[in-house]
Amino acid sequence: YCLLVPLKPRRGHAFHLELGTTGEMPVRNSRLRVELECTCTREPRVEDMLCFVHHPKEELRKSQCPSLLGTLCTGPYLDLEKTTRWFQVLVKAAWVVLTRLRDCRLTVLPSRRSCKLRLMDTSDSSTLLIEIIFGVQQDDSDTFLSIE
Repeated sequence: YCLLVPLKPRRGHAFHLELGTTGEMPVRNSRLRVELECTCTREPRVEDMLCFVHHPKEELRKSQCPSLLGTLCTGPYLDLEKTTRWFQVLVKAAWVVLTRLRDCRLTVLPSRRSCKLRLMDTSDSSTLLIEIIFGVQQDDSDTFLSIE
């Protein structure tokens, strides 16, 4: 199976798809730029959420999670390898708490640009391979572009 997981920017961030040299059609060398957005006047306000744009970095570092620019980006662009590693860690952590699936073993397979999983039923050794690819919504349309 191949699943598309849409990525949405967290509060205080915006995604901007930068198309490659061919203009209108997304091409292989398109990139996803991440920008910080002011959250000072947005409604509804999230308690204790500081604005990434207007609060000093030291204050932000002490009181909340870092911005995507500091964790999942290289420069101003979303780094697919960092995002993949982050997602793999989340999948492993979630699997641990799924008590109903004790007869099924999860293996996260090596992959730098997608999250590849192997699920094996320990009772009959059947295997299911799943590849999770990441995508972003194009403007306000129903079109999603995969990030490769």
